[in-house]
Amino acid sequence: MIGEIRAQHGRPFDVKQLTTLCVTNVVMKVLFGRRFDRSNPEFQQLISDVNKAFRKISIELDMFPVLRILPYYKKKMADVVFMLERSHDFLKAKIAECRKVC
Repeated sequence: MIGEIRAQHGRPFDVKQLTTLCVTNVVMKVLFGRRFDRSNPEFQQLISDVNKAFRKISIELDMFPVLRILPYYKKKMADVVFMLERSHDFLKAKIAECRKVC
């Protein structure tokens, strides 16, 4: 992370994206014993899906679950479920890879 910050040479950049990438890689290191390359398209998709899912989750749905039947919230929930299922599939695939190695 420090190397990436230094590589920017004082130019503005998205700190949130770098932090998300680094934290996710630490979690992956703990879970799977290895880090993922930041240019890995599967890894980038995982980060993108999780970020989008958290942006779409609404507090009003937690407070008033009946709103889920309305088309606007129904679409939001379908998007969140799709992104989280794709993230879950990524993790299941990596767990299967680890089982083969172990």
